[in-house]
Amino acid sequence: MCLMAAAVSTASVTPVSAQDTSPAAHAQPATSSSATPYYIEFRVATIGAYGHSYVKYGRLGAGGQPADARYTDLHPVGNYALMAVGHLVPVPANTKWDPEVLTLPVASSYRRKLTAAQYKKLLAAIQNSRAKQQPYWNAVSNNCNHYVGELARAIGLKTPGTFQVSYAFIPALRDLNEPSASAARSQTGRSANP
Repeated sequence: MCLMAAAVSTASVTPVSAQDTSPAAHAQPATSSSATPYYIEFRVATIGAYGHSYVKYGRLGAGGQPADARYTDLHPVGNYALMAVGHLVPVPANTKWDPEVLTLPVASSYRRKLTAAQYKKLLAAIQNSRAKQQPYWNAVSNNCNHYVGELARAIGLKTPGTFQVSYAFIPALRDLNEPSASAARSQTGRSANP
């Protein structure tokens, strides 16, 4: 139930200057010789009671760190009053990136390396979502978790149920696809708390 809540956090985060542009323009071959020259990072921004799920993606540099960054999400168009209506009925939405999201602290993230084939599937899924004539947003049936889940499935990941707050959705996505990392975090948590 990802919602960009009425209370916007005032915490200051240095925004990344890269803007999301046409994904097809970024499908160029990577300079890295790695078998996984691209990445996707699923994120949840700290905002209100629910959080907001979005995706960062791009090419990896020689050191395995992001060489560039693009962003995409699904959010209601308009103001908070329209978003409130979206709890009851579908409201207009878009996937045009809102750079204000980068001013919000990242509560949780999950990064995966992608092959060139997976990256092409990701770009196609983003392009397909942008081609929809009238996208809508609804707190129950089509929110940011649904959108992020579509992108995750496009690259072959398992997805958790979308009817949960973003603060829980992104960690659940990570745990489904990185079970060993989840077990390690669980084990560390138990030993740290006697």
